[in-house]
Amino acid sequence: MRGAWMVMLAAPMWGQPMGFLQGLENRFEQTAPRGNAPVSAAYRQERLRDVNAFNAWFDQQYLPAFQAQPGWTPQRRAFVGRASAYLGAVRGLAGNDAALGLALSGAFHRLGRMQEADQRYLDREGALHSYSNAALILSQLANENPDDPNVRGQLAFVGGRVNALGGSIPIWMSVPVGGQARAREQRGIPEAYRQAPVKTAAPTSGEYPRLDEATLTAEERAQWRELRERYYSVLATVYAAKNAVAPVQASVEGRGLALTPDLVRSSTRMSLSLDLAREYLEQKQFGEARENLQIADGEARKILRYVGL
Repeated sequence: MRGAWMVMLAAPMWGQPMGFLQGLENRFEQTAPRGNAPVSAAYRQERLRDVNAFNAWFDQQYLPAFQAQPGWTPQRRAFVGRASAYLGAVRGLAGNDAALGLALSGAFHRLGRMQEADQRYLDREGALHSYSNAALILSQLANENPDDPNVRGQLAFVGGRVNALGGSIPIWMSVPVGGQARAREQRGIPEAYRQAPVKTAAPTSGEYPRLDEATLTAEERAQWRELRERYYSVLATVYAAKNAVAPVQASVEGRGLALTPDLVRSSTRMSLSLDLAREYLEQKQFGEARENLQIADGEARKILRYVGL
């Protein structure tokens, strides 16, 4: 049996996933906005085509291969981590593009479905992470498109999977219940917010790092590209945290109160570290940039856990 497993690992299907993903990453890198250049509609349309291609390929090739031979190999774990990083980077540039948001949420949903596909090899934490990413995207789309039954239906399903795995979705997310969309009842969230959710924010081009690649050595260029993609991914997580805490802040301030010191401290450290990471990237201080990206990501995830993700 061990010999058969090793043969499976050497088969072409295992070499293909990283090659397919590398093609998507290359197109992302080659056309990513430079400096303060805005993210164009054409760029987002290209990313939509790529994410749709990922979803179709995943359904037709990768997931069937996993189902035929379930289990987690180092190659599979590396693929999921790299795919999540790529999708997170695209999400950082997606803005309020509804079609791209749906495609990205669908991709994270697919990863989560695979991570819990076989109970013998359940990756609970991985599935929660993937479903939570999908829920964050869908919640933003639901706030901006409150009458779209497709968005709310997907949010209800993903939220159900999060809850089934022992996690929770943010207390302000509107989820269809009994066939009708209504907000989950939670003490402390004002009725006015449930009727008119706080508008979500998205990154602006001024927050993208700027660096002339012509001034870089080959080694520096590789570090810059790796960390820039990482920056886009962390930027998306930071904005998810900002959007997540907005209704909590609206609730407490509406009652003449303030956010807890821990939450304020995490929010401040998150924003400061992200700003420092961008500055260090632009100064080619890649070690310091990496360190601050790790801090910003950690504080953002701490905030998301605080509010229920």
